[in-house]
Amino acid sequence: MRLSRRGLIGLGLALPAGFAAADTVWPTALVMGTGRPGGYYTTYGPEWGRLAEASAGVEIAFRASGGAAANILLIEQGEAQLGMTTVTVAAEAMTGEGAWTAGVKFQEFRALFPMFPSVLQIVAPQPSGIVSLAELAGQVVGIGPDGGTGATAVPDIFASVGVLPARVLTGDYEQQVRDMFAGRIAACAFIAAPPVPAIVSAAMGRKLSLIGFSQAEVEQVARTSPGMTRMVLQAGLFPGQSVAVASVGTANFAIGAASLQDTVAEAVTMAALRNQADFAALVPAAAQTPETAPILQGGVMFHPGAVVALRRFGMDVPKKFVEA
Repeated sequence: MRLSRRGLIGLGLALPAGFAAADTVWPTALVMGTGRPGGYYTTYGPEWGRLAEASAGVEIAFRASGGAAANILLIEQGEAQLGMTTVTVAAEAMTGEGAWTAGVKFQEFRALFPMFPSVLQIVAPQPSGIVSLAELAGQVVGIGPDGGTGATAVPDIFASVGVLPARVLTGDYEQQVRDMFAGRIAACAFIAAPPVPAIVSAAMGRKLSLIGFSQAEVEQVARTSPGMTRMVLQAGLFPGQSVAVASVGTANFAIGAASLQDTVAEAVTMAALRNQADFAALVPAAAQTPETAPILQGGVMFHPGAVVALRRFGMDVPKKFVEA
């Protein structure tokens, strides 16, 4: 099914200088799906929107969502034209294999540009004595906002390494950290750009155990969860963290509706690629050089307009991964 965006977002802005005249009808406004408080989508998205408005002349409204999966749903339903997601969630969306997809294969979103990595960060209060994945079995674990990468991927990650919590609960990051210290949940397992601000704040005044993965566990997750690879939480990332901790993670990337005009997709992508320093100031993980490789490995299709901008910055996207 291909949804029409023209009736939703209006028409009429003149084409900014520097873009091809062949695509002369621009929307007056776009909607961007973001995330929940305490996650980096709520800071990265508005900054991207500000830069895109300044360079492309398109107004952008922001819609709070659960995150990676929710943003794909918003685009699929025609309620947003821009958003952010992760490779592991996108892979599930395209195949319809994730439990959250109800077997539906989503086809209305396209990759625009790479953003930053997200890592699974699992913490428990030191007094609890929980220091390993195995000790999460039979416990109540918070996995972040409903509609986010953690909510969709963490249960499968736990199952792949034989860890079966009594329950996994979704909720905003800060609230789940508070619930953890109140004893209502045993641990928090968030997939997000490190360090998660809510965990950093908690680590300032209380002692936390940061739970990692063995090499065998990393390999098992990579085999069973498309888009998940080995990542490391470097020493010093959190207050009191003296050693590096191995974990798993996935790549974040910007998405747009398949029906976005090529020039619009090119403009909003170019706005981000030209201003990486702005994002790094807000999201520490965005300081890493962005790469398209993880998105390509996930089999995600790119918007042709975005590819024009990516190639200007030396990022190659093979033709077989470009689809209008």
